[in-house]
Amino acid sequence: MQKINIKEGAQLNDYKAYGSLTHLVDQFLLSTKQSAAVLKGRTIWMINSTAIGGGVAEMLPSQMRIMRSLGVQIEWIVIEADDNSFFNLTKRIHNAIHGSGNGVFTDEDRAIFEKVNAQNADYAIEAIQDGDLVVIHDPQPMPLAAMIAERRKVKMVWRCHIGLEEQNKTTKGVWGFLSRYFDCYDHFVFSLPSYVPDGLKSKTTIITPAIDPLSHKNRTLHTDKCVGILVQAGILNGRKPLLHGFYEHQARRVMPDGSFNAVNHTSKLDLIYRPVVTEISRWDRLKGFKELMDAFILMKRENETVADRSDISYRRIKATRLILGGPDPKFVSDDPEGKEVLNELIAQYRSIDPDLQEDIAILLLPLDNPKENALIVNALQRFSNIIVQNSIQEGFGLTATEAMWKQRPVLVSGAAGLRFQVQHDINGKINEDPTDIPLLAAMLKTMLNNPKERDKWGFNGQVRVIDNFTLFSQINAWLSVLAQLK
Repeated sequence: MQKINIKEGAQLNDYKAYGSLTHLVDQFLLSTKQSAAVLKGRTIWMINSTAIGGGVAEMLPSQMRIMRSLGVQIEWIVIEADDNSFFNLTKRIHNAIHGSGNGVFTDEDRAIFEKVNAQNADYAIEAIQDGDLVVIHDPQPMPLAAMIAERRKVKMVWRCHIGLEEQNKTTKGVWGFLSRYFDCYDHFVFSLPSYVPDGLKSKTTIITPAIDPLSHKNRTLHTDKCVGILVQAGILNGRKPLLHGFYEHQARRVMPDGSFNAVNHTSKLDLIYRPVVTEISRWDRLKGFKELMDAFILMKRENETVADRSDISYRRIKATRLILGGPDPKFVSDDPEGKEVLNELIAQYRSIDPDLQEDIAILLLPLDNPKENALIVNALQRFSNIIVQNSIQEGFGLTATEAMWKQRPVLVSGAAGLRFQVQHDINGKINEDPTDIPLLAAMLKTMLNNPKERDKWGFNGQVRVIDNFTLFSQINAWLSVLAQLK
């Protein structure tokens, strides 16, 4: 187990300097004054399974900086494991909570689950003191609560970031497996009401995830900065970076033969000159990458049946490129399923015509430097005409939130977290069934061929985020919950 140190970053005055955020900050300071005072003298411990990658690891540093500026003591520790069977198990648990898999878990699974947590328990118990507040995120460290409670008098909260709207046999199985640990927690936090198991509703608060508008993934990047980042990352070529050197690890692209190489090794991506459709997520079947590629290919093929090749709509679709971005597998050692999903996408990519291969880029983004990775994602999103999140299931979907903050129009599935954020035909479009390939292709075509509507959706999207999904509303809710645990 290790304690994570938070680097310096944006402070409240930095947010307040932005006119669109000034009122939010003023409201936040007023509404958190009482709860911050109640929490003085107690340390809040955030515990999760990783310090790099994923929504929790992205959100915590900004939240902690702001909480500390209010006088709240807060620390972050991460469990460690080197057992592949633990990662395979927790991935199965993750999928089962989303309703995928058989939901069957054995005594052997429980032994693996608890063994890894027991190996981390001594560190946590030594660091945490009586009277502190402990927030455990997601299933991986869930058994720690009982181990800590044996030695420390603390209040425990379990924060679950994932869920499924309608329970099925699989979800009932996984909740049955995890229910042994429920009694060790004083309170629960979920992202949406429909995700809460029946037995926990009376002890649960809903806190929606949110973004930090000034993080590296979301801060404003002007055109020269965007281009510079993409050059540094190897996504654009033909010149050297002007102000900074190349990143140590470059983005890679899947080649027509399935190998990995420089992004522009066989053909130029040219994304800054073309309409671009982008989805960036981890390699997961639940993210709907395969279905999006199928829909893009269908849109392209149908476009070639158009008789009038001089028509602007035909030429726009002809020029459009698709970017599917995710983590470079050489930086991820604990996600064997992610490698399987990537290999499936590669096999699908290899089977299509060479001209379509040039129009589709499967990009592998380096993870060695979190700041560089965040800037790459930021630049790719800002150069995209449409951001897609085609998830079969989605805990919440901050990728859509990030896109709306950047005034990028979004096309999302009807997964609960995405539908909660996006208002159809107001700040984007919702394709309820992410596996309906013809409808998904038609929506892509409609959005690409209506640039004025895209501008409207993008503007409205940023307003939606400011009103509902910034870190200020999230921190306010957390402080209120924690202040009530006595």
